[in-house]
Amino acid sequence: MKLHSVYGQLLFDRKLTASFKEVKANKGAGGIDGETIESYESNLEENIFDLLGRLRNKEYKPSPVRRVYIPKKDGKMRPLGIPTIEDRIVQQSLVNILQPKLEDTLFHNWSVGYRPNRGVKRALQIILWNIESGYNYIYDADIKGFFDNIPHKSLMRILKKYISDRTALGLIEQFLKVGYMEDGKVLDIESGTPQGGVISPLLANTYLNELDWELDLNGLRFVRYADDFLIFAKSKEEIQKAIAITKAKLKELGLEIAEGKTKVVNFKKDDFDFLGFTFQHWSIDKKGKPVFFVVPKEESIKDFRLKIKKKTPKKLTLDKVEWVNRVNPIIRGKINYYVLVIDAIKENMELGQKSHCVTRKIRRILESLDGYIRKRLRVAFMHKHPSQNKEYKMRYKWNNESSSLLSSYHVSGCISTKQTVQH
Repeated sequence: MKLHSVYGQLLFDRKLTASFKEVKANKGAGGIDGETIESYESNLEENIFDLLGRLRNKEYKPSPVRRVYIPKKDGKMRPLGIPTIEDRIVQQSLVNILQPKLEDTLFHNWSVGYRPNRGVKRALQIILWNIESGYNYIYDADIKGFFDNIPHKSLMRILKKYISDRTALGLIEQFLKVGYMEDGKVLDIESGTPQGGVISPLLANTYLNELDWELDLNGLRFVRYADDFLIFAKSKEEIQKAIAITKAKLKELGLEIAEGKTKVVNFKKDDFDFLGFTFQHWSIDKKGKPVFFVVPKEESIKDFRLKIKKKTPKKLTLDKVEWVNRVNPIIRGKINYYVLVIDAIKENMELGQKSHCVTRKIRRILESLDGYIRKRLRVAFMHKHPSQNKEYKMRYKWNNESSSLLSSYHVSGCISTKQTVQH
């Protein structure tokens, strides 16, 4: 595959306008120039034609990204690079041109992160299918500082295998090398793709596509979501061979495994976590049948409860509709995510894969969360002097059904039936 005339496909005002709409839909703050989505849109037509003119004359130059930090779950801080609105428009336009071609001709089916029509449910399907098929030795791997450590020269070398347009390649290289601004200073970078850039996930997937096909060529089963991946094997010897192949390929790519976050799992006795779920190893149920469980991670449940707690402070006075509007987005997002595993099981069964995954624990977790939400809302609905004692007295006045906002799911075996959110 070779892509030609990529840059020429950027040079249309309608395409740049469409890219702005996508940038707007994704929201986000402005870059170092102070331009926001709202201010850019207020003079959209003129701004788009000005950008188009600079692109046509090859006078367009990306700006350094604005460096910010967000907390990670382990307490450390993750750096994000926020491009200007204009740079995000150009990056989105490049993604719109390149991604369909790469999807059709290059990317592996078992790479599922940041790709259209894939995602977490697809990852869960692959994991469950391999476990059910006897691939129970699992290499649970993480790449050390992946987004910060991708070597620019190696990335550009790989891109040149598939893109022959020098102008487009030059533009991508500018985005990589433009640097970042922090404390009023512009600092250069020699490696990595800024997390926060529109084009970064596509570049990352293109780079690790080399690893995907190396694993495939060696007959290894895997699933990859960005820089987190699992490799499956039927024996300890096979998984050790897979580890050697993986490390050798990553070394060739200028990357290495984060040993502290990586382990070998024997699913017959060991659990593992992936994408916010805990996969609990094989056991024998009361009927003597082999089963295993998949449940949301404890950290995810704690995070859910904390978000609900922050949205339902006791001192805030709102009417019931406003309380509903505050908590419902959190509920919908989290619950829809948790039941992806049930949907994945169902789809695998439709494809002929018998399931030994039992989902009743998910139902219990959802019922517990539902009770917690109802308790928080009963207290929140009391406009004067809310307290736990008053909540207890009012528990029977406001029945559970009228105050439950949880997107409810009937979980039975491998079936999930979505119901309307109750107000």
